[in-house]
Parts: sequence; structure tokens; C-alpha cells
Amino acid sequence: MIEEAALTKYLTVQTEGSRWTPAGPMRYYGSAMKYGYFVVLIGVLAVGGLSAQESQPQAALTLNGASGIIIVPDAGVVWEHANVGLDIGYGLVWSGHRRFDHLPRFALGFARRVEISGLLSIGDGIKSGVIGAKVQLFREGGAALAFGGDFEIANAGIYSANSSKIYLSLTYAGSFFKMPALTTAALGWQLLNSGVFSSQFVYGMGFSMSLFPDVLKGFVSWITDFSNFSYTVYAPKVSAAARGAFNTGLRIHPIKKGRFKLVVDLVGTDLLDETRSLWFTVSGGLSFS
Repeated sequence: MIEEAALTKYLTVQTEGSRWTPAGPMRYYGSAMKYGYFVVLIGVLAVGGLSAQESQPQAALTLNGASGIIIVPDAGVVWEHANVGLDIGYGLVWSGHRRFDHLPRFALGFARRVEISGLLSIGDGIKSGVIGAKVQLFREGGAALAFGGDFEIANAGIYSANSSKIYLSLTYAGSFFKMPALTTAALGWQLLNSGVFSSQFVYGMGFSMSLFPDVLKGFVSWITDFSNFSYTVYAPKVSAAARGAFNTGLRIHPIKKGRFKLVVDLVGTDLLDETRSLWFTVSGGLSFS
């Protein structure tokens, strides 16, 4: 695991007139971790192991650009039913007191199983950029397995290090009271280097559930995830350092058929801690073949 001094060096966040470090919220570790796991585990148990449904929630962009839930990447790609497809999105994370992160993102899917994604994290200037890739290894019925990774390039004027992450993600389809859902679990390893090399185990789980499909016709989903990693390592507004982050909200699909799609997310992030924030994003996609 990352030594405390190295972790503090990597993840120090600059706010207005104050310095935040992971050591400060350590007292919240037990309760946040316990309740975050409890809420997500209930959802996983509710939607897991049941019959697959045809009307599943559609793929959408996570905060760091890869397709998935909120922060946790799933085992799908952005366009599983097209040879080539592109999603482009803009996200806004607000943590109060005029503190914002602007997150322009993209994901390019091709060959129905491969995805390339990217993110720029912009606060007071560009803080970092992330480039990622994901390959779907297996897809059968309602289950899929993918291998992915990303590389974060920090702004050399602010930070002196980069980071990388690799992961395996498993997604399977189910239903709960006739509401179709996708459940995801991801496990991986994160590598950090800032003069002293270090690494840590990363994990996340969550689900996306289509709410009352007979009434809402699949246009609204409830999305929830919990992870010990965030959309970037360096100064994210959604901090998962030391204790993890629990995120939940709504995903709206105004357009979701044919060659076009439009997705709107309204999410509360890191809700079990004092660093909680709100995330709003709009993304659109187009398939070419």
C-alpha cells in the first residue's frame, strides 16, 4: 500500500486559502467505508443472480471518460452494436464555495469490443489529462468481462508525477421487481511515481437500474457505485483517498435509439463524507457503422 507520506504528497488538494490532505478525513474512514459497502452491497444482491432482461440501461461515460457507472468502469464499451461509435461529453463537479472541476471527456468504440477514452481535468487551469483503453474479453447472454487501464498525465507546473491503473471489470444483467439492472464489480492495481515508486490495490462496485420501465420506458436509471479510486489521482473534487467514495444519482436517456444517443446525469458524489459534491454531465453519441 502507499505510504502515508507519499499518499499525502500525491493527493494534496488546493482549496481556497486552505490545504486539504488525506490525513484529515481519516476519522471518517470506518463509517464511510461501512455504509458505502452496505448500500452498494444491498443493490448488488438485489439485482444479481436474476434473469437477464433485454431492456437494460445503456452504456454511458464515467467521470474519467471510460464507459461505466459513475466512477467505476463496467465491462461494456460505448457502442457494442456498431463497428464504430463516438461519445463526447462535458461534466461539471461542484464541491461548494465556487470550487469546480470541468471534465470534457470522450470515448471511441470500434470493432464492438474495443474502447479508447480520454479526459481533461480543468480547475484553475488544466490539472491533468487521462487516456484510457478497454477491451471486452467475453460477452455471453447477460454477462461480460473486460480488461482495461488508463494513464494520467499530470500538469508538470502543478504536480511532479504521473499515474497508471489496470483493472478487470465484470458486469452482469439482472432485474429487481421487474426493473432491469446491470451490476458491475472492478478490481485492479494503481501505480504511482513521484520520485518514490508506490502502488495500491483498487476496487469498485455498483449498479445501474432502469426505474419503472413500464412507466418511464427506460428513459431514467438509478446509478450507484462505491470505489477507493476517483476519476483522477491528482486533486479530484471526488476524493476517494484512504476511505473510498459513495456516489449515487439519476441517469436520463432522452435519446437512446438508432445511431444517436443523449445522456444526462445528475449525481451526488462522496455523499458519506464532508467532501461531498454534485456532478452534472451531458454526453452525446453517434455510431458510424
